[in-house]
Amino acid sequence: MRIIGRLPHPEMQITVFSNDGRFPVQFELLGQTQQYRFRHAPELKNLGDIARIVDEQFKAEVLATFKHMRATQARVVEQHLTPPPADELPEII
Repeated sequence: MRIIGRLPHPEMQITVFSNDGRFPVQFELLGQTQQYRFRHAPELKNLGDIARIVDEQFKAEVLATFKHMRATQARVVEQHLTPPPADELPEII
């Protein structure tokens, strides 16, 4: 897999790869990643073609998914990794 370019965005890093007849497009934001794969086709054969289909609506939907992912992660951390309140002392044997 090789990087063929990056697409500009003020909030996310968008990297386009070429690999085995596909164009993986990776979005990164605040330590989270989403990747979408597009197959090579006569109308989809280079970075310019990928830039055309990864339009503003697509990017907005990716950002919305990141928001949902962060909320899910925060809920899990709160539920499972937050220490008990200080008034709940452990039982001493």
